[in-house]
Amino acid sequence: MSFFKKILGHTENHKEEKSFEIENLIDSYRKIPWMTATRLENLSVCLYAGFRPANSLPTELETEIRPAIEIAKRLHAIKAIVLWLMVPEENLPGDIILNFVERNQLENYIADDEKLILESPRDDNEARNLIGWKFENAWPLAWYFGYKEPDFTGEMMTGGQMQEIMNEYACPLDEIVEDWMKNRDLISEDELMKKEDLFYCIHNAVRSAQLGGKTVPEGFDTIANGGVIHERRHALTWMLSKGESWDDTDLST
Repeated sequence: MSFFKKILGHTENHKEEKSFEIENLIDSYRKIPWMTATRLENLSVCLYAGFRPANSLPTELETEIRPAIEIAKRLHAIKAIVLWLMVPEENLPGDIILNFVERNQLENYIADDEKLILESPRDDNEARNLIGWKFENAWPLAWYFGYKEPDFTGEMMTGGQMQEIMNEYACPLDEIVEDWMKNRDLISEDELMKKEDLFYCIHNAVRSAQLGGKTVPEGFDTIANGGVIHERRHALTWMLSKGESWDDTDLST
């Protein structure tokens, strides 16, 4: 047998052993009294991706989807903040952004720390360094209105992706959010709940890894990649937390 065949054969055997181990775990999860079909499917996705969430996580969580207009306004609050810091005043006067916020009554969907951004200079580099996390919040919100599914590997969004969301999956600055929503196909509540449950499980694996557990894929950075998971999970859970403010969203695992 050639060297390459030995290597390939070893790789295939390793994959088969891993798959066998995962399937055995999934079979054991089926015996857990509170296990649901959705959680079982999400645990399978996690395991094959290299995440090891606890199998004891509750499955019957109290959730209630908030009105679509609230989700839309949170997305557009983020748009206003991003544009404020990322587009120079000479290219986009601040009054246009502030009028967009006022016309669409976005004030209640801007977190307290974000309100300070709209009072800061447009070229505040310190604030710009933090704005990337708002990109991650925006992805699940935009997904609800037709953007592609949020990725769960922990890889950060690119500037190109954020531009795509701002330009193609958000309301123009001279329009009304309610009018923009009329032509959007929304994700079903079941789809949203399933996706939130997946990120809930992955977030648990990330937090376990931050405490020293071997619960995330090799090479996964628990701070940088883990922060991405945290922010995307925040948006998904907030969407299913009717009546709760953004800052009061329960992100426990």
